[in-house]
Amino acid sequence: MERFALFVILTGFLILSGCQSGQPKQESGQESREEASSGQPAGEKPYPSLPLDTLQMLWNQCDYIDYVFYYKDFSVSQNQQSDIRASIRHISEEVPAISPSCQPVGRIFYQVQGENRLEADLYFSPECSFFVFYEDGKKAYANAIMPAGVQFFNQVLSTGANPPAGQ
Repeated sequence: MERFALFVILTGFLILSGCQSGQPKQESGQESREEASSGQPAGEKPYPSLPLDTLQMLWNQCDYIDYVFYYKDFSVSQNQQSDIRASIRHISEEVPAISPSCQPVGRIFYQVQGENRLEADLYFSPECSFFVFYEDGKKAYANAIMPAGVQFFNQVLSTGANPPAGQ
């Protein structure tokens, strides 16, 4: 059952990523109207989506996630496979528009057997809701946050260090 769920998630991710890259570029006026109506800030899309093989690696191997918030007096960690996979599902295939006014609120460390395998800046505010992933210490990929992830971070940031179970 878990393999089927992984297959469905990864297939959807691959299909939607492929569909986005094949779309013709829209005129800037139409693009701005769509961004305004979707709630995403107007901005550039300087980074591609996280590669599917990286997402698969996280799904199969990640055994610990640590969320360090810059302006809070707590951090959150996850070490249960169900919670880790729920967090991986928070990564949308959508590439966000990134406004220069967006600022990160924290850093996420995805670990495998005590080793950081992936790091991401967490951008989370009403205008900015996305991850920027690092590769070799440099910003390399960006992905929007799924609605369940928005709900998760809203709850974590409003209740403190008590993350919702199963999210």
